[in-house]
Amino acid sequence: MQGQKKELKKAVHAIQSGWLSELNSTRKNTPPYTGISGLMYKDSLLVGQDAIEGMWKRLNGEDRILKYDTITFFQLYENQMLVHGVYTTAGGTKIPGVIAWKYDQRWYKAFEAVAPKSDRMGDHKTEIGLLRSSWELYANQHRPDLIVKNIFSSKGKYFYRGKVHKAMEIAEAYGYMRDKSYSINLTPRKIIPFNDRLVCEIGIYDAGGKGLYVLLWGMEGDDWKLLLDFNF
Repeated sequence: MQGQKKELKKAVHAIQSGWLSELNSTRKNTPPYTGISGLMYKDSLLVGQDAIEGMWKRLNGEDRILKYDTITFFQLYENQMLVHGVYTTAGGTKIPGVIAWKYDQRWYKAFEAVAPKSDRMGDHKTEIGLLRSSWELYANQHRPDLIVKNIFSSKGKYFYRGKVHKAMEIAEAYGYMRDKSYSINLTPRKIIPFNDRLVCEIGIYDAGGKGLYVLLWGMEGDDWKLLLDFNF
């Protein structure tokens, strides 16, 4: 099993390395995105291969991206993987991020979240922990509407299988929570401060079956709020 995981890690690393090389050349192969992939850059979500590639070309044109270093892998199933890594630009900027890789005939990026790192890192652990606990409480009380009202940012989104849900659409997409037998537990595995206004959380949810999740927490005024919820 460990050997298999090692091979899978090598596979996605090779795809990421090849994509970055192509970003800095005139070669054009199949990019590691699909029409339903998502890229969260800072607090903006782009969906679809063309929009994502356009954003990366713009960023690369402003400050060439030289390399990508993998920091940590998270995996529960052989066809899904979360990778925490960091891009480095020619100007020395660090761009931390999380990539959600999925296998469906080939490995592709189902979702990626990135933002430039800042020198200052805000005090976020206590408030985000309380918000996560409230998210769980409302979910287990079968009140997805309260999650939207009290936890999500006004710009908050739920991104699931290529579809973007906003505002009360999120409560509708969370409709399964209204089942009286529903219960969920969130276990954060890593909290990654991108900068002083954006924090990424990788964790495992258990709602009878287990899965990986990504939560992006952002500052709205003086308060932390949930900017985006992603799972496979």
